Amino acid sequence: MSAFATVRVPASCSNLGSGFDCLGLALDLWLEARLVEGSGPPRYEGTLAGLDPERDIIATTLKVHGIRQGLRLHARSDIPVGKGLGSSAAAHVAALALGQVASGQAADRDAVFRAAARIEGHPDNAGPAVYGGLFLASVPPSHLSLHPSLGVALAVPQAPIGTTAARALLPTDVSREIAVGQALRAAALVRGLTTGDGDLLRFGMEDLIAVPRRRDLIPGFDQAVDAGRAAGAYGVTISGAGSGLLALAARETAVGVAGAMVAALTKAGNPAAVMVPGVSDQGLSAD
Repeated sequence: MSAFATVRVPASCSNLGSGFDCLGLALDLWLEARLVEGSGPPRYEGTLAGLDPERDIIATTLKVHGIRQGLRLHARSDIPVGKGLGSSAAAHVAALALGQVASGQAADRDAVFRAAARIEGHPDNAGPAVYGGLFLASVPPSHLSLHPSLGVALAVPQAPIGTTAARALLPTDVSREIAVGQALRAAALVRGLTTGDGDLLRFGMEDLIAVPRRRDLIPGFDQAVDAGRAAGAYGVTISGAGSGLLALAARETAVGVAGAMVAALTKAGNPAAVMVPGVSDQGLSAD
């Protein structure tokens, strides 16, 4: 069955430490969505297996935009759903790009980013999904270079967390002390991510706004953070809204760091899986 249009979009981890809603990173885990000649309901594979088309961002978006009859959606994803790894941002980006390609246009990455960021409300997920790499949601947006010595370690619990519930825990205002402290840490984090400076990363990975309010949503969080740091992580934080935990470490220690975090979560009654994906410098691709 020939493909009429195909798009690929990477996973993303957002809210990197003190870079809450500002910094995101594309990971080498992919969503592929295709429109193929033929009829019938959408077909889903991988982490999307069993998905109800009525709840699928891609299918519902394409339906709204009136993609022509005679095309069937096939979607396969390696991105865990509800774990803070950008599964919904990837779906929005895929849907928008697929709609462009299916209507005979070339994929406009800038337009896709603007639309996905507006729909999602999370430019730190939409940016890495579209452009790849380390993304700063500045104005204009900036694509930064993650230092090659750094690796990503993930502990991904079986239990998901809904973004809406996690967002509801955020404060409506913060003190001057916290605002200044967060800004200082965010500046240090950007410098540490691009230079590989472990001391700056340790300081910058400490979030003062979201993590203190969301940590109780993840049983074993404190133990996993301690275990990850003991195994060599520069810092451990919640990926996106959770439930996944993300650590930054030297590349050669990333597997051990992820394993230590998973062991701590599992011991606390929160079974989790090790993931050590590479960072993807490539974002959205379409043909």
